[in-house]
Amino acid sequence: MNNTKLLAQLQQLCELLRPFRFGIGGSCLLWQLGLEKSPNDIDIVCSEDDFTAICQALAAEYQVQDRPVHSEYTSSHFARFSHTGWPDIELMAGIAVKQGDNISRWQFNPQRCHWQNSVCWMPPADWLQLYQLFNRPQRVAQLRHYLVQLRLGTIN
Repeated sequence: MNNTKLLAQLQQLCELLRPFRFGIGGSCLLWQLGLEKSPNDIDIVCSEDDFTAICQALAAEYQVQDRPVHSEYTSSHFARFSHTGWPDIELMAGIAVKQGDNISRWQFNPQRCHWQNSVCWMPPADWLQLYQLFNRPQRVAQLRHYLVQLRLGTIN
């Protein structure tokens, strides 16, 4: 997928969701940071209070997919949507992961998100935490390196 098309899709999606508390993260965030060439899907994290309304807004424009079964992901809310010519959209809220006998929860803070080029982005530090929670070591390493370079001033 070319960059212009993906950006236009993200802008269209964010305009639809503008009334809600949400942020774009995952591989799209890594793409925006220059760390990923081709995002696999569009990850949206939202407040639990807005989840149902966002699902309704998305269901009016996109096809609802079955929720995949995962033995470790125990988030309160998850939905997947598809649209021809688009990456799948994954919407999540109340993120939680089973780790052994424990469940680790992650709290979304919409005030940490920022708008840039008409897209509402989550902060990289939040996705560093999420990728740690999801046990994605390659993504953790990518974001750690990026954040170190950012602190050192080698990234604009």
